Amino acid sequence: MIRIVAFLLMFLGACASPDFAAPTLDEAVVAAERKAAIEDAMETALSRRARVYDLSWPILTANTELCPKVLPSLGTVLADRKQLARLAGGLREKELDFIGVPDELTIMHVMAGSPADRAGIPSGARLLAVEGEAVEEPKDAADKIRERTKEEDPVTLTIADGAGRRDVTLSGVDRCDYAVKISTSQAINAHAYSGDIVIYTGVIRSLEDEALRYLISHEAAHLIAEHRAKYIRNVTVSGAVITGPVLYVAGGLADRLAGAADEPPDISYQARALRLLAPWAEEFEAEADYLGLYLFARAGGDLHAAGDVFHVFSRETPAAIYARSTHPLTPERLARLRAAIDEIEAKAAAGEDLMPERVEK
Repeated sequence: MIRIVAFLLMFLGACASPDFAAPTLDEAVVAAERKAAIEDAMETALSRRARVYDLSWPILTANTELCPKVLPSLGTVLADRKQLARLAGGLREKELDFIGVPDELTIMHVMAGSPADRAGIPSGARLLAVEGEAVEEPKDAADKIRERTKEEDPVTLTIADGAGRRDVTLSGVDRCDYAVKISTSQAINAHAYSGDIVIYTGVIRSLEDEALRYLISHEAAHLIAEHRAKYIRNVTVSGAVITGPVLYVAGGLADRLAGAADEPPDISYQARALRLLAPWAEEFEAEADYLGLYLFARAGGDLHAAGDVFHVFSRETPAAIYARSTHPLTPERLARLRAAIDEIEAKAAAGEDLMPERVEK
């Protein structure tokens, strides 16, 4: 035992140590900084989430005619402290407890222009009861609200905020039945392959409101066009379930070798593998660009702001200008976008319904 201790002391003595003396920590100052950091992180994450929710609402409510499935909604997001921590982008419930967030059910956000907004329900209000029945869990409350609104019956919520406790009775409106989620990834990206509209934090930070609203419309278009099911079908038919991983990895290695030789191809080898294994991938993206622009227009979007999405993509990923992958080249997307804008504006000028043209089969 003595030998072991001696060895450890000798080992530690041989380790390098700092040369400069950092200040001694004051635990009270550390606690204050921790509190400020948690509050800042929470406010930032929730404000980004609120922005995406508000931009999504008109898209999901203006396009129910095109969505295969709709559901009535009050335009609220419910959360208890545990859920709030998850929605706050990576914080733990213990952090919220540390800054004094109570463990209670709240209406975390009210979408701008929603029934709840028009009824005067503020974001952050406590939700005490639904139809007179006390509620404590977000899912339980959401289920009770859904039971009433699906029958097109008004629902009474008992809330409490700075103005006191009161009952508010309101009715839902139909919206497309797609969840809108936010990824903490800093990538300039979004996707809908999970069956939800997923917007990355990186792209939220990079786009102005109207461009971000078009991107949300693009992802909604993927869901309306049922691209996820079509991808699965094509991957199954092509045999990619078996061969896909091998070809995809091999393509990635070939791309790295080509890049090292300073000769990147016009279409990456990885993209060649994906196009072979999942036919129509690029065409599905072009379809989502087109259908998404109609969804955007029907929700009152500024059509000429839509191209900003692709300008940001090409600035952040210049290869999108010349290297084909599963998406069309950026110049092609912008050119198609201009043509689609002309088409929509012509229909609007003629007083026609803004419905996208379908492929004749």
